[in-house]
Amino acid sequence: MKKIFLLPLIFIAATLSVFADTKNKSTSGDFVQQFVLPSEVYIGDEVELHYTFNSGVDFFALADSKHIDGDTLYLNPHLKPFVDADERYTVNEVSLHRNGMSYTLLIKFVPWVTGELKFPTFNLSACCLGKDAEIVDEEKTVDNDASEKDSAEKKDGGEKIFEEQVDTMALDSGINPAPYKIRLQGVNIISLSENLGAISLRPPVSPLLLPGTNYILWTLIVVGVLLLFGICFVLAKMRAIQEAWYNLRERLGLIRMSQLTRRHLKKLASKKCSDVEYATEWQKIMRTYLDSRFGVPFGAVTTKRIASVIFNVTGGMLSDSQEDAVLTIVSLFTRTDYIIFAQNSIDSKQLPVEIHEAAFNEGERAGIVESTNGAIEGLEKVDDEKDGGVA
Repeated sequence: MKKIFLLPLIFIAATLSVFADTKNKSTSGDFVQQFVLPSEVYIGDEVELHYTFNSGVDFFALADSKHIDGDTLYLNPHLKPFVDADERYTVNEVSLHRNGMSYTLLIKFVPWVTGELKFPTFNLSACCLGKDAEIVDEEKTVDNDASEKDSAEKKDGGEKIFEEQVDTMALDSGINPAPYKIRLQGVNIISLSENLGAISLRPPVSPLLLPGTNYILWTLIVVGVLLLFGICFVLAKMRAIQEAWYNLRERLGLIRMSQLTRRHLKKLASKKCSDVEYATEWQKIMRTYLDSRFGVPFGAVTTKRIASVIFNVTGGMLSDSQEDAVLTIVSLFTRTDYIIFAQNSIDSKQLPVEIHEAAFNEGERAGIVESTNGAIEGLEKVDDEKDGGVA
């Protein structure tokens, strides 16, 4: 009796469970939302199309794991549904984002024509598998956006029959997933010329320049012309410039050598030593100076030949002041030779003593230094008495 009493209760509970399950399935696929960014789309803009829907299908299980990054599945944008044969748009990226039972299909594309762009209805399951999915034939495939509608028909006194449309990833014969259709709404591409009310091309406008740009440009042009002129002048006068540079460098070297010689003479004038040592040191300083001044070694040249060697080297091109300087130097060499070589000789004993004695008179050392400095200055001076002298 108890079993017979429980049978009606079990039947009622089973009926309510089936009805509740059918109710849940019908609501899971009803939510669909689509929007684009930016809201106003022009030709050449990069557009993001967001298509959000609910589904209990695990699309990620169909795809290769290498295309999955967390809750994002990257689809191949070169599949047939995303390639427009008329080249009205170019799809750069397609991805499917998961958030629980909610999915968002993101398509990034660039439109190339105005008006309404419509994407073909396609099979998302095949796209997840990476297959070149065929475009869904809308006449033969049931629309998943309305997959779970309740249709009530009265049969035999008001009996209702519920027909449920598949929105789960059922398998055909356990091998291939059932198709899941995606139908995207059209995207309106605005014409910029129509939006601005422009009906013809505007005349060209000269580029806008910042304040002071003209002055800068003209300054650069003038500087460029001057540089070009300077380069041409240098190339034309290259030989003369090289000679002038060589002469200048040689001149500076002579000036440095003359200054060094004067410093050595000044140091010698204050040095306490014998007359022979003084005369020997003076000749050493002057022979070094003459070596550098005329480019000829004077270390072995006797006093009688100093003038002739200098005249031969200069080719007789010395000015009068330079010739006087050479004669002064030769006379000083003659005097120092006598101090060096006539010491304790018979000639040094002759009278008057102040003339023949092999020793400097009082104040003669300072006079030699002064005369030497004057001779050096005369050699370095270039005048116009005789072809400009020798520098």
